[in-house]
Amino acid sequence: MGPDIYCPIFKVGDILNYAQQNFTELAAKGGVIGIKINWMCDLDKSDDYCNPSYSFTRLDAMSQKSTVSPGYNFRFAKYYKMENGTDYRTLIKAYAIRFDVIVNGNAGKFNMIPTLINMVAAFTSVGVGTVLCDIILLNFLKGAEQYKAKKFEEVSDDPLDSHSNGLYRSQLSLRQTTFKSSDSGAFSIEHYS
Repeated sequence: MGPDIYCPIFKVGDILNYAQQNFTELAAKGGVIGIKINWMCDLDKSDDYCNPSYSFTRLDAMSQKSTVSPGYNFRFAKYYKMENGTDYRTLIKAYAIRFDVIVNGNAGKFNMIPTLINMVAAFTSVGVGTVLCDIILLNFLKGAEQYKAKKFEEVSDDPLDSHSNGLYRSQLSLRQTTFKSSDSGAFSIEHYS
């Protein structure tokens, strides 16, 4: 590899050595060599840390085991006309070394907004959102007493009379209390200014 990591100049012999291939055998039967360029970049760091890595591999490994047409080859024809007007063609089977350049990359940068969105989505998917809302409504808002009265039932310690009014025992045990408030529970900025 040359001194420039972003635009290197590779020699064919070096590429085949990196791919652990024999040049003489590959030149005789042909083959496909993959040059893989992989970029893994953390964009929070300096550009100096965003460098490609190179790897080399044989891509036609399955055809090496094939007895029909091992390696990489293709056919093409040359057409020409003889002096007597007869058309002829020459069919050529050519063997070659083909290089496929495969570029793959992954880059990321930390951003607070997507992080918060993902955290909120995770919390709400497991029910944490409901618990957090209840904590806020029960403890920090002005109308917390009204919310508690609607959310929870209070059970009295009075003995139950099972024959009165034909009500079920669970209905008799509820404490009858009425809460009255002129507060709507909404937070007013004008109140504190």
